[in-house]
Order: sequence, then C-alpha cells, then structure tokens
Amino acid sequence: MTMKRILIVDDSPTIRKFIGYVLRKKGYAIDEAEDGMDAMEKLGSLETDLIIVDLNMPNMDGISFVKNLRNSYYNPDLPVVMLTTTSDEELKEEALKAGVNMFLNKPIQPEVLVHKIESLLDGGA
Repeated sequence: MTMKRILIVDDSPTIRKFIGYVLRKKGYAIDEAEDGMDAMEKLGSLETDLIIVDLNMPNMDGISFVKNLRNSYYNPDLPVVMLTTTSDEELKEEALKAGVNMFLNKPIQPEVLVHKIESLLDGGA
C-alpha cells in the first residue's frame, strides 16, 4: 500500500505544522500550501489523496479554492476537509454546495482529525 499524501492549505504556519505533525505520526506524507492560489499551483504537480483547507485565507479563501478544484480537470473528486473557526451555518452550506466533503472546527483534537481523515480515505464519509 502506498503512503497517502495530504495537502494542508492554511495561511497559518502554526496550524500547518500542527496538522502536519499529527498526520506524519500516522504515516501520511504531507504537503503544504499557504492559501488557495498556492494550493492550485501545487496541485498541478502533486499527487494528492486528500486536501485539508482553511475557510478564511487571503488571496483565495477555502470556498473559492474548492470551487476552483471542483471545476478543474485533473482532480475534481479529491476529498476535501474544511477547517474553520466559524459556526456560520450559511457559510458551511455554501462550502458544502461548493463541494466540501467534511467540516471540522478549529481547534481540532488530533484523534478526531485522524479518525475523520481515515474515514474519508477509506471511502466512507
């Protein structure tokens, strides 16, 4: 079985480091992007199995990123987990319409994060 690759898209280096640390310990390969535009550029040359994206970022926010991803030709079906501090139901609705597979609220417990990611990568949502 090949190692699964996860792209972490967040404008906070601290959050990227934290999530990366948690997931590397579980055997995942990690790539990082600092916003949606950076992530779209990197996806052109990366093999990724799942994306964790922040909702609020400069340049291209999480929802715009997911819309772009879903309209792209190379990986429209990639599972996307959105991390957010918002409890705004309308924003969550908009993100789900854009194609987000799952929402997780920050701060995230490491074991919850790992469990949710494993469930998505194993085909169940």
